[in-house]
Amino acid sequence: MHNTWATYNMNNSKDGTVQNLGVNGTALEENNLNWNVQEGLDSSGNGNSTSMNADYKATYGELSGGLSQDKNQRTANVGLQGGVIAHANGITLSQPLGETIALVKAPGTHGTHIANQTGVETDFRGYTVVPFVTAYRHNTIELDTETLPDDADVTHAAQIVTPTRGAVVRATFNTRVGNRVLMTLTHGGKPLPFGATVTTEDKDSEFIVGVDGQTYLSGLPRRGKLDVSWGQDASEHCVANYVLTDEKNKTNIINAAAQCH
Repeated sequence: MHNTWATYNMNNSKDGTVQNLGVNGTALEENNLNWNVQEGLDSSGNGNSTSMNADYKATYGELSGGLSQDKNQRTANVGLQGGVIAHANGITLSQPLGETIALVKAPGTHGTHIANQTGVETDFRGYTVVPFVTAYRHNTIELDTETLPDDADVTHAAQIVTPTRGAVVRATFNTRVGNRVLMTLTHGGKPLPFGATVTTEDKDSEFIVGVDGQTYLSGLPRRGKLDVSWGQDASEHCVANYVLTDEKNKTNIINAAAQCH
C-alpha cells in the first residue's frame, strides 16, 4: 500500500454516542487502486455499520465494487465502466472518456505506461487512449521510457497535441523494435571517427559514433549490416556486418563489436 489515511470523528447527544472510524488509501505501482473501509459505532440504538469500497483504474476500463451492512440490511455493488474508440487501425478500449481525448499509437510497446496518467498503458498493439485532455491548450503526451519493453525504443518520448473541443487527437510515436546494442566499431584496426554516421540496413534509422568507436544502436535485428560514413570520399565509407549474442547487461543492452570494411 503506497498511501494510507485514517479518519475519526465522534458525536455526542442525549440519545447516545456515534463514532465513525475510516481508513482509506491507494495501492499498486501507479496508485490506480483506491480503497476505503468505514466503521460506525452507534450507542443510540441505531446499530453499528460497516462499509468497504474499492475502485481500480486499468487500461481497458474502470472497475468499482463495495460491501456495506447495518442492523437492517446487507448490500453489495459492482460497477464497470469504460470507453471504446473505433479508428482506422481497429478498436481500442479505454477508461471512461471525457469530452476531448487523445489516441496514442506506439507500435511494439505493449505495456508501456503513459506518464502522469493513472492506469493508462499501451495495449498489445501499442495503442491506448488518454481519456482527458484540455481543448485549445498544448497537452504533453509522454511515454514512460522505463516501462518500455526490452526490445523497443522511441525516437522522441513526448508528443505535444493541441485539440479542439470534442476532438479525438492522435499522438503517434516513432518506435524501433529490436535489440538495444552498444557496439564498438573499428576500421583498419582503429576506432571509427567520432561523429561518423551509422545507418541501418533498412535505412530507417541513423546513429552517431561516439568516443572510441562506441555507438548506441536500437531496434537492431539479430544479424545484419550497418553503413558507416564520415565524409564524401569512397575511402570514408565502410560496411560492418554483425551477429549479436544473447548476453545482455543489467540495462538489457547487448555489448558487441564489429569490423567495418
